[in-house]
Amino acid sequence: MNNLRSLDQLIADVGCADPGSQSAGPCGLLIEHLRAARSSLLGSMPGEYRSSLQEAKASVACISNKNTQTEVKQRLESLLGTG
Repeated sequence: MNNLRSLDQLIADVGCADPGSQSAGPCGLLIEHLRAARSSLLGSMPGEYRSSLQEAKASVACISNKNTQTEVKQRLESLLGTG
């Protein structure tokens, strides 16, 4: 499952490799959206998956480094099938 691997890597790259850790810091909401997308993907809920990815994309502004912000946004667009 390519999307699952990509999503897991994105969650790790955003700074939360441990799925049991608390969402904290300025990107907590972004991480929550990514985790929700992961759960929806595993639960075969495509509508919720896309919605969570869209919400994650809207939350990318929390990343202060503009290059990283652009990269994460592109990866999310790829997962959405629009990039």
